[in-house]
Amino acid sequence: MATKVGIVILGDEVLKGEIREANIAYMIPLLADWGAETSLCAILPDDIPVVVRHLRWYLEEVDLLLLTGGIGPTPDDITRDAVAEVAGVPLVVNPEAKAALESRPYKGANPSFRLLMAQVPQGATLIPNPLSPAPGFFIARMAVFPGVPRMLQAMFEWVRPMVSGRRRSRVTLYAMAPESSYAGIMKDAMSAFPDVGIGSYPISDGEYRVRVVFRGDRFDRTAACAERFAKFLPETGFEVLRRVEERGDDA
Repeated sequence: MATKVGIVILGDEVLKGEIREANIAYMIPLLADWGAETSLCAILPDDIPVVVRHLRWYLEEVDLLLLTGGIGPTPDDITRDAVAEVAGVPLVVNPEAKAALESRPYKGANPSFRLLMAQVPQGATLIPNPLSPAPGFFIARMAVFPGVPRMLQAMFEWVRPMVSGRRRSRVTLYAMAPESSYAGIMKDAMSAFPDVGIGSYPISDGEYRVRVVFRGDRFDRTAACAERFAKFLPETGFEVLRRVEERGDDA
């Protein structure tokens, strides 16, 4: 079961800003709800050596890699080749995927190129695609999905049994204080509660200037850290205007 997950988006069109990337924002909240921690996100080009090098590195850091994009029928779809190289196996035609593609012909499609979508790394498990006969696949701690958001979303529940962990507690404080005014207070809270992660994020909605987020495995520790920060914030001439608590699985 995976507790640390990495997300890799593949495609030159994403790197060049030609399309808006939407899959990361969909996946991360679901993974958090399922108790998994997203440890890294990356966008990689359509370049097999680059992708292979990075995938090998990422697999040293996480339990599970989720990849999207690059499994279509055109020459720039290189994800299956890169994953097969990392897994150390050849690409083979999966009979089940081949039969599904042949049973649902697509008008005007070139059959030989379309059947490239039936190729998967040898030994891979297919991930069903309810919107298309072209599947995703899983091998060597890598789950590969299409880059089309509606397809990813229709398939993503497949991942759920593979991830585990506890949802972390979170306390968010909102204020009008400039970040530099409370940097010392934040450092003090970090030292006093090393088991609680703290992040400061500027916002510009008019009502608040910043939100400070406290994240931890234990709600009592997370809440106490936030309370310590809030206690000393008035020394800067500002105060907490809003507090939001999200209890994790320990609460």
